[in-house]
Amino acid sequence: MARRRKERSLGEMISTVCFYVVGAYFVFEGASLRDAGGEPFRYIGMWLAGLACLLGGARFLIADLVAQIKAIRR
Repeated sequence: MARRRKERSLGEMISTVCFYVVGAYFVFEGASLRDAGGEPFRYIGMWLAGLACLLGGARFLIADLVAQIKAIRR
């Protein structure tokens, strides 16, 4: 089995922060659209884009969780 590295590179940390910031922006912008009476298609799309970005920011946590689940199943 390949040895996993624990440290993240600077580029990985920067992209993670960017995912979280853009995800939060999309979620708040979707809420603003909803409060302004926007079309449901638009604000739900913003929320889904925000959720996708937040999950992208959590990609290392998700990968670790999946690895733990796989290890338990063995």
